[in-house]
Amino acid sequence: MLKRRKAFVLLLLSTFAASQLAGIAGTTAFAAPASTATAKTAATVTEVSTLTGLSAIKLGTTLSVKLSHVGIQSQTGGNILTYTLTYTNNAGSSVNLVNYFSKIVTTGGSIIKGIPVTADSTTKKIAAKQSTSITYYANIGTAASVKGLKVNMYGWNFSSDNYEQRIGTFTVPSNYSLSALKGEIRKVELSSIPVNTKAESVQIYKYNGKVYAKVGLSLTNLGTKVLTDPGYSLYLKSSGGSTFTLTLDDSSSEYKIQPQEKKTLYYMTEIPSYMNVTKMTLQIAKLDEGLKLYLPVSSYSLPAAGTADFTVAAGYTKKISINSNIVDMKLADASVHADNGNAVWSYQLTLKNAGTKAVTLPAYELAVKSAEGYTFPVTTTAFSSLTLKPLEEKLIELTASVPLELGQDTLELQMVAPAGSSTSTTTSSTSSTSSNGSSESSSSSSKVILPVAYFKIPYSLSGNTHISTENSITNSYGTFGVTLNSLQRLPWGSEDIVQAKVSISNHSSKTITLPALTGVLKVDQTDLSSSSQLYTESTGTVLAPGASMQVSVLARVPYTLDFSQAQIILQEISGTSTTQFLSLGTTDGLSSGITPLAAGESFKITSTGKKASVKERSTLVYSGTSNNLIYSEVEMNSEETRQTDLSRLYGQFKTADGQYFEATAVQSESSTSPAGKTLVTFWANIPAAVDTNGLQLYISQGIADGKLTSAGTAATAYVNTSALTLAPVVPAPASNLTSVSLYPYTLAISNSTGTITSGTTSLALAFNYNLSRDTTYQMGAFDHKLILHITDPYGQYFEKTLSLGTDLAVGTYGSYTTTITNSLFKNLSGGTYKLTLYDEFQGQRRELGGQVYSIDVVTKAASTTDTGTTAAAGNGSTEASGS
Repeated sequence: MLKRRKAFVLLLLSTFAASQLAGIAGTTAFAAPASTATAKTAATVTEVSTLTGLSAIKLGTTLSVKLSHVGIQSQTGGNILTYTLTYTNNAGSSVNLVNYFSKIVTTGGSIIKGIPVTADSTTKKIAAKQSTSITYYANIGTAASVKGLKVNMYGWNFSSDNYEQRIGTFTVPSNYSLSALKGEIRKVELSSIPVNTKAESVQIYKYNGKVYAKVGLSLTNLGTKVLTDPGYSLYLKSSGGSTFTLTLDDSSSEYKIQPQEKKTLYYMTEIPSYMNVTKMTLQIAKLDEGLKLYLPVSSYSLPAAGTADFTVAAGYTKKISINSNIVDMKLADASVHADNGNAVWSYQLTLKNAGTKAVTLPAYELAVKSAEGYTFPVTTTAFSSLTLKPLEEKLIELTASVPLELGQDTLELQMVAPAGSSTSTTTSSTSSTSSNGSSESSSSSSKVILPVAYFKIPYSLSGNTHISTENSITNSYGTFGVTLNSLQRLPWGSEDIVQAKVSISNHSSKTITLPALTGVLKVDQTDLSSSSQLYTESTGTVLAPGASMQVSVLARVPYTLDFSQAQIILQEISGTSTTQFLSLGTTDGLSSGITPLAAGESFKITSTGKKASVKERSTLVYSGTSNNLIYSEVEMNSEETRQTDLSRLYGQFKTADGQYFEATAVQSESSTSPAGKTLVTFWANIPAAVDTNGLQLYISQGIADGKLTSAGTAATAYVNTSALTLAPVVPAPASNLTSVSLYPYTLAISNSTGTITSGTTSLALAFNYNLSRDTTYQMGAFDHKLILHITDPYGQYFEKTLSLGTDLAVGTYGSYTTTITNSLFKNLSGGTYKLTLYDEFQGQRRELGGQVYSIDVVTKAASTTDTGTTAAAGNGSTEASGS
């Protein structure tokens, strides 16, 4: 059987050789005659970057093949050559490629068989009337050029010595360039998407003793799907043959190109300072997972490199390209004042997106550099996730401290690309032997730290602001007298709130309409703009001559943060941009306390439309084992003449030794009528060891987004804090239940009866009651529980939770019944039980009162039998027994 099969194959192949190979055996395909190629000198050769000049080779009557691409990727274990053969089948049926293969003949004479790459390894046939491209690879050792390289095509011929028949040869022209020529657009496939690519630019950056190359590659998506990062590797190759790994620059962090969109991406790498930066190339390679090899995708001859200049003259704009968008940057203003031997600088940096798409800026690092060579960091979080919409402009306030001994009129504000963070770019490079045998060293992995701009800082002095001292400020709106009235630091949960109250007076002779303002607060080098907000009591923005208004600028800080200087900035809002309206800097100390009111005194809320007086009604202590619960009821009496939503209050309990406990506030969400009263409750758990003598309740008006909070709105800060001196009490329980109070309810139990039938286990309890409710105040949710605690004659207890207004209805002559069961009751012949009422709030209890009542024992009636006889009870009474 085996001999018959072999004979058949030999017959088939001999027929194939006679009919398809005889006419073309030993022939070759060239781009140009060899004599013509050798006649040209290097000086006159015009390079080409395509193989379109090579003729196709006929493998048979209906099958032809063409060499369409050649590439080389330098690797440690030997350079990897890839070449692509495009097969065209003109037949009406598929053709099996098993009969054909190719070999590489290097210029050194080595013959290497090409192997399909993983992606093409399963292609065994060419479908009818179809063209299919297959890429092959071979390790060609140290060879770095393909000029003169040959690709031989073979078919099987068992009549020859080695069963191989060479069909034809492709010879790579001597003027062939592996790289796209300068300025040439090359079409490639990235993630199966056709893309036009072009090497746009090379920029050389010299910074901190290091040299970096920044390569711009434009991509035009010709497909119908979004192109995202295919994960390919990019390399910069020097004219000497060294290669350096390129990484995507921060400004091109968003690798997302829509169909038909063109975008330029920038890649970075560090290079040796001595490297020749002429005639460099950009190489793209992808990892073949199956082969564990990097295969070349495309290569580009790079244009001449330029050297970057970062200096921006005072008052000029720097244009920065981010994700193919232009962002205009300008140091708009700078002022300085002296503080303890330092010059404290304030800067205004404006950013405007001049492009057509939203852009997210990198987290730039900023520093001030003196002419003497010293660098001082500028701390800011303004660039954290900063996104600018098209034409949107942002003003960023910055501060820096520079010793006065240095020249202040020659400073530069340096903006540097991110480093030392998750967004910083890591570069690494590898060295390879150049084509002439020399070797260039390459740098190790490092963070790319590149300048964006060096802004020359204009020099002008500004003074220090003192509390209660008026400062004159002139801007485009007019002249104002600005006074820092107070600077307070008060607790806010686990943080503190820094609050600056500023008065603005119109010193001009004309009425001024103030712009929409926002506030920013800074302390030392800490920018608090993320939590800063501005609040004003007035709703008007018009200031007549001599008139004034007060604003509060607030921000949150960690309560552990110490600082010595504060800067209060008011900014004008115009559309989506902001510009500075005024700035105050002070080193005056902060006030951290409030003068408390005497016990029983009230304070006023003067906010427009929310005027009210506030005072303590009562403060109770719920005693616990490890914690006590402080419960304070506060009256808020409206002083408005219209129905209104009164201020949402925020409270904190302060102990005599300076501890603060944030209180939970419970307040009605309904509007209050003129002269109406609202009861606001505050409660907090405090350690049982804390002394409640001298306890104060700090009450403030909650705000959010610069406005007083309304029902259902969480406060993010507070204003207008007052301190009530409290008189906490632990009320003694009542000795009976004829009148117990759980405000706003008063419960009176007039009598109670306990009845049990002898020999049974159930004790029936009932009581009559009157329940009234005080409706003087509007109140929030009533979260108290009334606990009915029943102690039986044996000292065992039972509890019922009663809902006031539901289980016990408001009104007179009410009754309530319940039953308790105990097996010991079978032998009960009398005794007493005790009813005790407790107020339970947030898991803590206080006793309201208790009273003891007697039990009536009823003898069970004799049961009637079918014969009509009766049994006498022990005490002579009888009771019918129901079925």
